[in-house]
Amino acid sequence: MSTVTITCPSCHYSREVAASAIPVNAAVVTCPKCRQKFSLQAAMSVTATPEPAVAAAVPPPPEPPPPEPSRTGIGADAEEPPSPELPPSLPSMPPQSSRPAGRRKLRFAFTGSARDYFGIWIVNTLLKIVTLGIYTAWAKVRQRRYFYGNTRLNNTVFEYLADPLALFKGWLIAAVFFLLYSVGTKVSPFLSIALGVAFFLGMPWLIVRSRIFNLRNSAHRNIRFTFNPAYREAYVAFAGIPFLVPFTLGLIAPYMIYRQKKFFVENSGYGRTRCTFDATVKDFYLVFLKAAGWLIVLAVGVGFAASFISGAVREISPLFLDGGAAAGKMGKKAAIAAVILIVAVLNLFYLFFAIYVRTALANLTWNGTRLKHSRFVSTLSVGRMAWLYLSSGVAILCSFGLLIPWASIRITRYRFGCLTLELQDEPEGFLGWGHAEIGSAGEELGDMLGIDVGL
Repeated sequence: MSTVTITCPSCHYSREVAASAIPVNAAVVTCPKCRQKFSLQAAMSVTATPEPAVAAAVPPPPEPPPPEPSRTGIGADAEEPPSPELPPSLPSMPPQSSRPAGRRKLRFAFTGSARDYFGIWIVNTLLKIVTLGIYTAWAKVRQRRYFYGNTRLNNTVFEYLADPLALFKGWLIAAVFFLLYSVGTKVSPFLSIALGVAFFLGMPWLIVRSRIFNLRNSAHRNIRFTFNPAYREAYVAFAGIPFLVPFTLGLIAPYMIYRQKKFFVENSGYGRTRCTFDATVKDFYLVFLKAAGWLIVLAVGVGFAASFISGAVREISPLFLDGGAAAGKMGKKAAIAAVILIVAVLNLFYLFFAIYVRTALANLTWNGTRLKHSRFVSTLSVGRMAWLYLSSGVAILCSFGLLIPWASIRITRYRFGCLTLELQDEPEGFLGWGHAEIGSAGEELGDMLGIDVGL
């Protein structure tokens, strides 16, 4: 009894089956993984037989019978018989992707160095200045290819495949729009309002186009990422709900952020597999409630400290005044120093609040993202992120901006070091497909006007 291997020519999915189990009239079959139809005879090959003598006697696979003429004629109008699955009556050939694999933890890692990235960054900066911004597209591709090429998942790097010329065309469109907007705001108030309204209405479209461009030019294991162009949902999340924020005194803001994160995740995909998002609105409101609670506690503490300092200043100010003009000046300096100290502490508290919200939302978004049966796990620490941001900011200021590459590398390395993928699917189950070219105007205009479309 011979064994036959049937291989799909599209996705190369194959199974070994008994020749006797294949229906006699099966001519065209459908692959259970990629759903592509192909000829059974062309995809069959005899691979093994239990006895050599029997193998010699095994006849070749049955020829498909000629199609019977239909009542309406032969040709394009003839009715094609339905194609069976591959094969239709074999329980031993289910798609491999339908069975979850054992759980494995795959860690992300970033291997870039500040020294290597500094060379790329300084050259990009100088060339953008010399070319009046024309080199921006090539600089962006070089930068992203470096970060993608040094980001690993299970020891396999990511790829950024965008063409700098495509980005340059988008940059030209964005530059023209930006010049019109800048000139229009100075020429006519009506033109300025019209351009502002046009930009507000076009912002969701820009966000979607930018996301499509970035993901379709990103790949891992030769499989590209995808993004579904859900424009209607984008207008609800980025135009409709934000319009209601002032009328709700900001109470709808957590819901707005939830809808935007959900939009990004559920319309993103890896190959033909779409991501899902199981975080809830309640989770987002809890993040902001915790942040508000911490802010209130810190504000009360600062208030008590300020009242204590002001009382101490009032008590010692007569002593300074009685001591003459020099002592009076010292008292004023002490009061000014106290005010400066209070303002600095308030700014630090606000910065900590912003870092806490940003870090908590990043953890919540990643932990709520699913890819088939697999899930992401993010364990960013608020204290560690606050230290990285504050120390990096001080270093950048003291170095007049020359330590920007060092700060970018250390923050990126920490973020990826806290991210893992709990894989419960076979990696071969994430199939890819071809992608049509898409313009980069949305990507470039979004960058030029400061639109953040990252996850």
